[in-house]
Amino acid sequence: MTYFTPIVDRNIKFALVGCGRIAKNHFDALKQHADRAELVGVCDVVPEPVEAAARETGARPYDSLSEMLAKTDADIVVLTTPSGLHPQQTVEVARSGRHVLTEKPMATRWNDGLRM
Repeated sequence: MTYFTPIVDRNIKFALVGCGRIAKNHFDALKQHADRAELVGVCDVVPEPVEAAARETGARPYDSLSEMLAKTDADIVVLTTPSGLHPQQTVEVARSGRHVLTEKPMATRWNDGLRM
C-alpha cells in the first residue's frame, strides 16, 4: 500500500476533467481556498468548454486525460465527467500516482466500484 506524505510546504495542485455545468462548483470552491489550493489543469474532449474553463481559471487546458496526466504536476484529479466514465478514468488517474475525487455517483455498477 502506498502512503502519501501530507503537503504542507506548498499549495495542493488540482486538475479537473469535465468542464461542464458541475465543474463551475469546483472552480468556485478552489477559488475560496486559493491560499492552499491551485487549479493547474482542466480537461474536456469538447473544445469550447475547456477553453472557457482555462480562460476563467488560468489553468492549462488539455483535450485528453492521458495527455493531462503525462504533462501536469497535479496532486489530485477531480472527475466531473458523466458517471459512466468515472471507473475507467479513476483507474487511469490512480495508476498515475495521483489522488482521485469523483462527483457522485462514484460508479453506477457494483463491479466498477470494486475496480475503482
